[in-house]
Amino acid sequence: MAVKKKTQTAIKKAQEAADNRPGMTLRLPIDLREAITEESRVKGDLARIVLFALSQVDREKVEIQQTRKAGLELSNPQLLHVGPEARAALKEWAESEGVSINAIVVSVLEEFFKRHKKSKTLQKELRLELRAHRSFGPQ
Repeated sequence: MAVKKKTQTAIKKAQEAADNRPGMTLRLPIDLREAITEESRVKGDLARIVLFALSQVDREKVEIQQTRKAGLELSNPQLLHVGPEARAALKEWAESEGVSINAIVVSVLEEFFKRHKKSKTLQKELRLELRAHRSFGPQ
């Protein structure tokens, strides 16, 4: 019984520490990962694409799709640093929908890339956003 209590305490501490971190682990469907890879060129672009997509997509119009046990072939887990504010907002949204943060991000990216394929303006805006945050030195 004491071991179980210690384990529960350790899990709770780890969750509290995770709430203050800027990073999260993301697993994307393979086709979505390929679409993002086309746009990203350097380290950090994935996080910028996620943040840009979040700013461009209307939360009310996003149809949340499950990623767990949905039969989707997912990419390897990737660590994504989006900042504590964005992570907290994603966590709050996920809790209100009763899904994982990964499901929220995948759903937002799916909606964003549907629009991205059709809009030259959106493609240009994303490329400008990515270029604006790149440094000139080696990464």
